[in-house]
Amino acid sequence: MKPIEGYELINEAGELKRLPAGPYICRIIEVNDVPQSEYLDVYFDIADGEFKGYFGTLQKNSGNNYGRIIRSYKANALPFFKAFITAVEKSNPDYKWDWDEKGLNNKWCVINFRDEEYLSDGQVKVRAKPAEVRSLQAFRAGEIKLLAPKKLEVEEERNLEKIDLTDDDIPF
Repeated sequence: MKPIEGYELINEAGELKRLPAGPYICRIIEVNDVPQSEYLDVYFDIADGEFKGYFGTLQKNSGNNYGRIIRSYKANALPFFKAFITAVEKSNPDYKWDWDEKGLNNKWCVINFRDEEYLSDGQVKVRAKPAEVRSLQAFRAGEIKLLAPKKLEVEEERNLEKIDLTDDDIPF
């Protein structure tokens, strides 16, 4: 293998604590409109507390994207889209939504994460995923509740021994 220039200056990736479920004050980093699919692609990072910069650290260490949420503006998702915009407006008193998604960049909001189970190498694991966007006022007033974990839907195994597979009553 060819030596990598500057290798000795690279910091080793450390162990990153798992993000616990709950609400976090966040700053929106970048928003991109995806008009063909009718959604906004919203990248954010945690802006306060013990996990400040969490997703930025992930990005530096593994190349993963910042925290990401998608906000659909299809007709059936408009109430959720409006809730997102309202949360951002309430969190940023000098901001008013003007249909320019770039205006959302660098705005504050609170993102409430919930634990979700997923399968990895045949094992059930848990990770915190963004579930809702709320305002700073709701956060400060203690109105944001910890959300119930989202359990992995596992198909129930059928007990074939209990199924009668004889053809005694079949009419043909």
